[in-house]
Amino acid sequence: SHDTALCAADAQSGQVLYAQAKERISTRQKHDAGNVASLVETCLQALELELDNIDAVVMNNHHHRILPLEPQGTSGRRSSSIDDAEDDNDKENDRNPQLAHMEWEAGLFINGGQEDGYTDPENLLPHVPHKMELSHHLAHAYSAAAQAPFDQGLIVIMDGMGETYRTMQHALHTNEQETYVSDYTLLQQQHPDALESFRCVPSNLDDLARYSRFDWREAETVYTFTKTTTESSSSSLLVTPVFKRFTQEHSPPALYNHGFENMDSLGALYSRASSHIFGDWNACGKVMGLAPWANSIWRQRGQGSNDNNSGIQLIQPNLHQARPIVSGSLYKDDDLVIDRSLMQGLPFCARNDPDLFVMEDDGNLSTTPRKRYDFDTPEYIPDYTASGSTDATTTSPTAVVAVQEEQKLQQPTQVALDAIALASRIQTDLETVAMDFVRHFKQETGQVNLCLAGGVALNSVLNGRLSRELDFEQTFIPPYPGDDGIAIGCCAYGLFGQHSHNDDSVNSPKIWKEPLSPYLGGVPSEAEIKMAIQQAEPWIEVEIIRDDEQRYQRMVDEIASGGVIAWYRSRSEMGPRALGHRSILADPRKHGLVRFINEHVKSRESFRPFAPSVLANEAQDWFELGGSSSGKFSNVSPYMSITAQVKEHQRHKIPAVTHVDGSSRLQTVRPEDEPSYHALISKFFKATGIPMVLNTSFNTLPGEPIVETPEQAIRSFLYTQGNLEMLILDEYVITRKTANLRRLLGEVEKADTGTKARSILSVEPARPQRAGPITFQSTFDMPEGSGDDDEEIVTTSRVQMPNRILHRDGEWTELVDELEAELLSICDGTVTMNEILAHYTSIPDGADGDNGGAAQKTQKRDYMDEETQQLLQNIVHRMARLHDQTFLYW
Repeated sequence: SHDTALCAADAQSGQVLYAQAKERISTRQKHDAGNVASLVETCLQALELELDNIDAVVMNNHHHRILPLEPQGTSGRRSSSIDDAEDDNDKENDRNPQLAHMEWEAGLFINGGQEDGYTDPENLLPHVPHKMELSHHLAHAYSAAAQAPFDQGLIVIMDGMGETYRTMQHALHTNEQETYVSDYTLLQQQHPDALESFRCVPSNLDDLARYSRFDWREAETVYTFTKTTTESSSSSLLVTPVFKRFTQEHSPPALYNHGFENMDSLGALYSRASSHIFGDWNACGKVMGLAPWANSIWRQRGQGSNDNNSGIQLIQPNLHQARPIVSGSLYKDDDLVIDRSLMQGLPFCARNDPDLFVMEDDGNLSTTPRKRYDFDTPEYIPDYTASGSTDATTTSPTAVVAVQEEQKLQQPTQVALDAIALASRIQTDLETVAMDFVRHFKQETGQVNLCLAGGVALNSVLNGRLSRELDFEQTFIPPYPGDDGIAIGCCAYGLFGQHSHNDDSVNSPKIWKEPLSPYLGGVPSEAEIKMAIQQAEPWIEVEIIRDDEQRYQRMVDEIASGGVIAWYRSRSEMGPRALGHRSILADPRKHGLVRFINEHVKSRESFRPFAPSVLANEAQDWFELGGSSSGKFSNVSPYMSITAQVKEHQRHKIPAVTHVDGSSRLQTVRPEDEPSYHALISKFFKATGIPMVLNTSFNTLPGEPIVETPEQAIRSFLYTQGNLEMLILDEYVITRKTANLRRLLGEVEKADTGTKARSILSVEPARPQRAGPITFQSTFDMPEGSGDDDEEIVTTSRVQMPNRILHRDGEWTELVDELEAELLSICDGTVTMNEILAHYTSIPDGADGDNGGAAQKTQKRDYMDEETQQLLQNIVHRMARLHDQTFLYW
């Protein structure tokens, strides 16, 4: 249902060759779901392999089983009916009714058939000889245990929802162990009595599930693991289930998102808060970033008050009426108490409070509300009595009102204050309950190392507390603890699990000795990079800097001067965090960059914090890392998985990466893990004395994931309209090309080599060209009772231009007005700008000035009245805008 992903490994060596989430390469939609056809095709192309090279597939879909629904003949043996598909389609459908049904659904665009690739061989993989399924939490567990940097430990999986109880029991009691493996399968094989002693909450689940309206799903699971990673054939990995809590489906699975918002897992409760605040169950990272604002207090001066000390109103979230949403113990029957009252009624994302609407100059409320969660730190709000400002006694009433209005726009609305209170409540409850849960099983099992996975392990604030406060020697969290990491876990089980397809212990792959590199995605070829640059050539300037040191210095100079840059290189990251290969970088010393990047680069809420990438050996001097920063695994947060407090005496030095509560979600960088990124940060450290840079993911178009290809990188760079100063694409340094209006008007600037004096020469005007075929659409809105008055008719023009760099599939782009639509229709590469201008004016042919001298240009200007000059200036301005939006070039 979300975060479809793939991981491919060499069956003999165990080396991971490719891993990526579907969101990066298919529809460009965050958390994209559905079939794997596009992923398999991309993976095979990257590895230069064919479908016949696939030896085994391990899979998981926690909403339902996969293999029983596949066409006959695709679950572990070759299907002659599929071999003959092209020769005799009707015969195949007769012998393969399930495939025929899939094609029927695809033809009606229902179920999976709504998406291309549903019946493709890249999705069904009919010729793969070995296929099996792995239960959801077990896949999470293997994604962490197989690559943990220690040989034994505790694995804690905390998720929104996992496998259903009935699914696991059905497979156990129908002898499907060869095609489906769950915790119960492992227990049955590890010890005859293990199933009887396995702890489960509720303890009478078997009876409850037998008579419940709906099913029960995995919520939280605890495992232990041991592994040997010797070079000999005795290397092994043993994962043992210890405890599992199930949550009941309280509503029909056919409802929105399988009734997920009504479940009682820690992940589902947190997601319910996310839905209530943002209208998106999968915006939990925003909830985590909103919660620290709970202790902020804003000062607002009352209307008509100019006195320094009177009329001050304190604005802050109301935290006192918020009862715990979840409390108690996860590991005891009937001990967990859940109160959803704070998350019922009209969601915050749907409220239209009066303070969302700003007072206009005419005294009426604006029809367009302000951003719901747009606010800044109290210290960031301008105060007219502050040092360097005009004293209130000499400030005009108009100026005072203007400052007060500016203050209000930077202060949270009432709905934002309520959202902060809810976010703080659910974050506090999550930490309290989860800390108790992990502490309990640390004591019970005696394990000293911790692995975390499942969606809740994306909560870096909780991760930081677990790693620092529970006295674990080492904590490991993979770069992809969410459901995109399921693919890694399935791959690990296929290689090292007790049902590995390779029964030859001598030639079986060796267990991974250390964490996998997070850089497992596609790597662009030089040809792909050059083609992407060529396609965008009319809008970019390109400089090649082959020397790494020179290129890094150029980047450091830009960052240190306040510029924001994007860095794209080598293989992409697997997981939701940008770790230096697909990153936007900036100076952590400049607090104003927080709002600038949020608003003008990332197009997102202003309250959201940014992370630092810090040299690992310097991190201890800047962050409160506790004992987790010592020992052999001192690289405490290589994947940006842990939040820590910035040391108080350092906070003023790095305000752009210090959140409102003094915290920071850091990435620690070592030279052996990422030498290029380490070299860049080291150079910035040498230049500024600050051993870190601000790092955020390289995705600027709303709703899109991190860029994957060179073409997407350039598109994302251009979308910011110059707010990203520079894009470093491997050895290419790319900047934005401004519209050359002189060339458009038939003028060029020339400098005398001797005197260095500059002069303007007349040349043939450029002939502007559309970026490709275009489709126009105009709509007319006539308010009721407007009569025949044309001035009251509102016209909206929008276009589709598929070949345009900034075009998004299926999207219409709204133009400013009809004039821009007309200009686009004219600009076919055959007319000059002067001809376009003449089209809109009554300038006589003798005054058009093409290639004319100064006398003709003077005659032309004199002939034009003021209205005509304004029209021409407006046309030139629109041409420049259409160029910047990549509709036109010349």
